[in-house]
Parts: sequence; C-alpha cells; structure tokens
Amino acid sequence: MFDYLAENASLSDAVNLCKRLVQSTERLSEFPRLYEAAPHYGEGVRRISMVGQHVLYEVDDQAQTVTVLAVVGQRQNPWLVR
Repeated sequence: MFDYLAENASLSDAVNLCKRLVQSTERLSEFPRLYEAAPHYGEGVRRISMVGQHVLYEVDDQAQTVTVLAVVGQRQNPWLVR
C-alpha cells in the first residue's frame, strides 16, 4: 500500500496513511474487541473504520493473537476474507 501511494499519490500521503493504519491497531493488544464485528467479510472478522479504509482483523482467544487480514477501501463491495 505504501509503495502504491508513494508512486500514485505522494510520499507524504503514503507516510500519513500507513502511520494512521498502524496507530489504529495499537489498542488491539489490550482491547481486541474494541471495534465492531463485520460478518459480511466472514465469520469472526472485525472492522476498524478509518477515512476511506477498513482494517479487517480477527481475534484468536486461544492463541491470544490478533491478525490483520486485509485493508480495503470503504467504497469496495464486501467479500469474504475469512
């Protein structure tokens, strides 16, 4: 995503968006279910909504992990990621 934005938009846009994406996931270690469920992307998928983007992730309680599955545009039609 960074490379695409740096090439097709600007380096500044690429840095800012990637920084916001990373910041949006920082609280997940303490609050993995902070954001809403997004069942139209698949069972157990949750969604962080940002300006123009959705960060899709899942929580594995047994392994105590959070996995980011995809970053998709908000205008895209949902599809199953899990």
